[in-house]
Amino acid sequence: MTPRSYGVGFLTSSVVAVLIVIAIVILGEYTKTRGRFLITALIVEGYFFCSLGPLWVAERRPDSLVPRVGLAAAVASLLLLLTGIWGTPNSDAFWKSTAIVTILALVLAYLAVVDVQRGRLTRSFPVKAVTVAAIMACFGIAAGINWPPYWWVFTLAV
Repeated sequence: MTPRSYGVGFLTSSVVAVLIVIAIVILGEYTKTRGRFLITALIVEGYFFCSLGPLWVAERRPDSLVPRVGLAAAVASLLLLLTGIWGTPNSDAFWKSTAIVTILALVLAYLAVVDVQRGRLTRSFPVKAVTVAAIMACFGIAAGINWPPYWWVFTLAV
């Protein structure tokens, strides 16, 4: 696993997504299966894009644990999302847990890139702000909070 191979994977999945859209336009028919192929290509593209940073940092700082945890969370998020698309689970708990894992994967990807220099995680204000926002989002999703003022404060925090 190198950043170059992940970059190629990102470009390949981007091209596949565009080809799927072209096929849908030429055929003039959008079906559920074609939509699933399209969303799969876009999710794989997002996985490669979000994993580029942690992979690059893991290569430069092999002693840091943050990039490895970020990559593991990205793989878990990818598997959950693909299971949700193709397995079509009809469970609110499944989608809540998938959302939480995906948020954690995105935040860990950001933290891994910030961690490229030793000590930047503890000194950086944006890291603390993103961490608070992620905790608020995960708690709000897990608890099923639908109260508008909570999400208004979350929006201001972000």
